[in-house]
Amino acid sequence: MNEGRRRLRSLFLPGVATLPVVAGCGVESDPLDPGPPDIESLVFAASLGVDLSEMTLLPSGLYIRDLTVGEGASVGQQQGARFNYQGWLHDGTPVDGGEYPIDQFSPGAFISPFDGEVYYLVGSGQTIAGWDIGLEGMRVGGARQIVVPPRLGFGAAGSLDGRVPGNAVLVYRFELLAVEP
Repeated sequence: MNEGRRRLRSLFLPGVATLPVVAGCGVESDPLDPGPPDIESLVFAASLGVDLSEMTLLPSGLYIRDLTVGEGASVGQQQGARFNYQGWLHDGTPVDGGEYPIDQFSPGAFISPFDGEVYYLVGSGQTIAGWDIGLEGMRVGGARQIVVPPRLGFGAAGSLDGRVPGNAVLVYRFELLAVEP
């Protein structure tokens, strides 16, 4: 092999080997957006009673824990459910249910004529995915706590009204009152 080709090869091959590394360096990330938090490293407000070690981690990334196992019918996808609920940020800040009007947060759910209870068609995709996943299998008379990762909640954008910030981990507590076909 002549000297010119050897020199060209020695200059060219190291450059090819580092191309993927250098190409990846051109991707910019927003230093102000830390991305979704690692749920396992979060400190939850004591008032929420969240203990991830006592919860079931579903393949979706949602954590569930039955606080009370109901004895009635269980709710499945595309079934109506009547329930009471409350939602918080992981730091204990209330964001949904309770004193807040339901239509501000969950347009797919509405207050039924049953003393302020909420009715929602599970699996309809009309509110956050965490509800569709977290309510499924719950039994009437039961209470369930769910911890919702950002991608199953309001995502990087947060809620439209700003009450739920981007990449927020949410904690919900549901009490299932009835299942309707």
